[in-house]
Amino acid sequence: MTATTICAQPGSPFIEVVRDFDATPAQLFRAFTDPDLITRWLGPRDIEMRILEFDAHSGGAYRYVHRDSDGGEYFFHGVFHAVESAERIVQTFEYEGAPGNVSLETMTFEDLDGRTRLRTRSVFPSVKARDAMVASGMERGIRDSMDRLGELARDADRPGASRVVVDISMSLDGYVTAPGAGPDHGLGIGGEPLHTWVSDPTPRDAEILHRSFTDTGAVVMGRAMFDVVDGPNGWADEDGYGEGEDRIPAPPVFVVTHARPEKVRLGKRFRFVTDGLESAIEQARAAAGGKNVTVGGGGSIASQVLYAGLADVLRIHLAPIVLGDGTPLFPRGNPGPVRLEPLGAVSTPGAEHLTYRVLN
Repeated sequence: MTATTICAQPGSPFIEVVRDFDATPAQLFRAFTDPDLITRWLGPRDIEMRILEFDAHSGGAYRYVHRDSDGGEYFFHGVFHAVESAERIVQTFEYEGAPGNVSLETMTFEDLDGRTRLRTRSVFPSVKARDAMVASGMERGIRDSMDRLGELARDADRPGASRVVVDISMSLDGYVTAPGAGPDHGLGIGGEPLHTWVSDPTPRDAEILHRSFTDTGAVVMGRAMFDVVDGPNGWADEDGYGEGEDRIPAPPVFVVTHARPEKVRLGKRFRFVTDGLESAIEQARAAAGGKNVTVGGGGSIASQVLYAGLADVLRIHLAPIVLGDGTPLFPRGNPGPVRLEPLGAVSTPGAEHLTYRVLN
């Protein structure tokens, strides 16, 4: 089944949509739960989409707007009732132009031995509400969305399709470490609150950490960061990217450096790139297998990737602390500006988790 089938039986309040995709359930699930990916496929081809709120976990909410070429705006929102990894999503859906007509949508992802059958079942409050949705022209939007999703799924398998994600914790005044950062104090002296959301996570923090780890196919870091993790107070042999995760196998780490270190304490997971930042990103993309290339630090390499126009997404975990000094993420003298589009925000006691698409 390569075409989209839409079933709306007369006299019933249901709509069922079925489509098979050349993607795994995990890949397709990610396309439904990653705000950057959703904007690439949800809605008719001639509509621009902007996400206003997106928190894809059980109890989270979403809101977005579609804009047409004539300047018309159409707002939609809902609540996630269940988000079960690579298996099922249950959410409400409401068009704000017709308030009160709330449907309940269930998306299931059936594994077809490497392919996936997506089945979406929408339940409306009445047959009249269902018929009004059908009459609104929803069929074109559904078929365009499913076709665009199929194209996105195929793109994910092409070499070089991995996104580059700068993912870093930062203080309210823009520092990614406190003063005195080095092999003995990776976050600087007094910088530990930057990572409270990692060291003492809430369930939502832990979910964000887990998703970042599972979506990462390769890591890029700078030499200063490597000297911290490879130092005597750094990672143990079994440690690595992904706090609290089973790191076997761990993603490869590409270290941008002028010269390979004479001695390396940790294992073969590190690959040293001496011919520049762009080469490191290119090698990491090739190794990521369609997953994200995560730029995890330090601050210098993260800002270089941003200002060089190599990043697709910026994730900042904004910690509730003012450090006053330290390593800035956005140092003076960099070319600018870097234009960003908000994709989502999640608030926890340890951090405001902010996601942006990098536009330039």
